[in-house]
Amino acid sequence: MAVKIHPLLDNPNAVLVYQEPVPEKPAHDDFKRIGKRILEIIELELCGEKVAIKPNGTSAEHFADPDTGITTHPDFVGGLVEYLFEHGAKPGGIYVVEDPRNSPDFNPRHWKGTGFVEMAEATGAKLRCPIPYYCVKMTVPNPLVNPTRMVTRYAVDPNTLLINVPKMKTHNYGITTLCMKNQMGLDSVFEHGYCGQSWGEIPAELRHDDRPKTEWMDEALHEVWQAGLGRRLADLAKVIKPGLNIVEGVIAREGNGFERGRNFPLGMAVAGINMVAVDSITSYIMGFDPNKLVYLKIAHEAGLGNNDPASLHGRFLDKPVY
Repeated sequence: MAVKIHPLLDNPNAVLVYQEPVPEKPAHDDFKRIGKRILEIIELELCGEKVAIKPNGTSAEHFADPDTGITTHPDFVGGLVEYLFEHGAKPGGIYVVEDPRNSPDFNPRHWKGTGFVEMAEATGAKLRCPIPYYCVKMTVPNPLVNPTRMVTRYAVDPNTLLINVPKMKTHNYGITTLCMKNQMGLDSVFEHGYCGQSWGEIPAELRHDDRPKTEWMDEALHEVWQAGLGRRLADLAKVIKPGLNIVEGVIAREGNGFERGRNFPLGMAVAGINMVAVDSITSYIMGFDPNKLVYLKIAHEAGLGNNDPASLHGRFLDKPVY
């Protein structure tokens, strides 16, 4: 592909942090403007390539309101799409790929109420879901758990630029849920239940404990659960490698990832070509030490990227972040 970006960002250890003031309840135009602005700063240029955009829209049909802060905002994605069509993307060749229902079945996904239908109609993007007949089998090199993965063909097509666009938020299993965890929605709808699969690695006598988890799950055991998730995320990252990652933090969310939580209007976007680096800097901004986050330690040990903020090149436009 002939994709071009700013030379400072053509480095797996480089991370761009952009922020601008937004009101307490950002308008849809704020999301769109910041989406376009981040690509302007990146100076992304294409030469007729197709583009696949992966937002965090897991269970979006259930948490349909785009202003909840739970999912990547459709107008942020809309801003990306508008920029991409203006800067060389293949006409009619931009796809938004996600399972908005997060259920292992062939039932049609409707996206109603999520804002993505309207965004797609307005921009010309196309909505797609990783149903098995859209997937291809990939061999995982040096697997930690899964020797193969069934992943959507849009994510691994050599003529397609994959842009990973997670939400900036916390999660009760992964602690932070950003670029690496967002890729779960590119796995077949029948295979991406990583959290449940990881639960199966908890000792059986504990899994069948009827007491609330708060009464028996300590930090060490929770990290066993996190490690199961981290190994699966690492395996997936070995076969799906986005060309660009952009974390939407116009609204950031603290909580369990879904129902319980609160929102923070940050007006922020964090971008880079390496998922581990972007997740590490974003986690650092969110108040976590990425050297201690289990999934990032596993990813670093698997050779997928650097999780140490001290050796990453974080830039806030033309100024160091730290």
